[in-house]
Amino acid sequence: MKILPTRTNNGLSDKVYQSLYNRIVTGRLKPGQRITEMQIAKSEGVSQAPVREALKRLAEDRLVDLVPRIGCYVCELTRQDVNYLFEIRKRLESLALEYAFENLDPKRVQKLRQRFSECREYDEHKLIQKELRLDSQLHSMIFKASGSSDLQILLNKLWARIQLFRIREATDVARARLALERHLEILDSILAGDMKKAQGILLQHLEESQQNILEHFV
Repeated sequence: MKILPTRTNNGLSDKVYQSLYNRIVTGRLKPGQRITEMQIAKSEGVSQAPVREALKRLAEDRLVDLVPRIGCYVCELTRQDVNYLFEIRKRLESLALEYAFENLDPKRVQKLRQRFSECREYDEHKLIQKELRLDSQLHSMIFKASGSSDLQILLNKLWARIQLFRIREATDVARARLALERHLEILDSILAGDMKKAQGILLQHLEESQQNILEHFV
């Protein structure tokens, strides 16, 4: 699934921004990796001006660090960053689910549930890749159905920063299987019309993800 940034502008800088955004949140550009305007301009087939503008926007999103007279680096986050981001995310995403609950299309929820369920039959590699993509779709569906553009922007920004260190656990099969079951439980609660239960499982899922990421810090 193509991951979309939280905002877009017209022109070449938007194209470069979206490309770099996706490369960062999918782990193709690693935390701490140096990025040069010349390198990106060459790979994107543009001049350095739109690259410079794109990097400024990514710095505002706190996905890259612009260090004067030294260069640009993909952000590296700390254990404290993990805790802060997840504590904020848990509160905001629980609120988003509350806002979204009456707006969620049961047919779409059921279809997504079926796709999650199919993951139980996949081998380890396919399970991890598919579960990650479906995870993004589920949370994105909740964000959009909340009806609040401000809340959606905040959550997308948090989600993007979390991806910076979530890639550390991308090969954890046990984590993927647990997340799969939690996602099914959330979807089942939504289909049953039980918002409080869905919120509780969502918070449990985010807490487990937080603790698992912390365990992968070295």
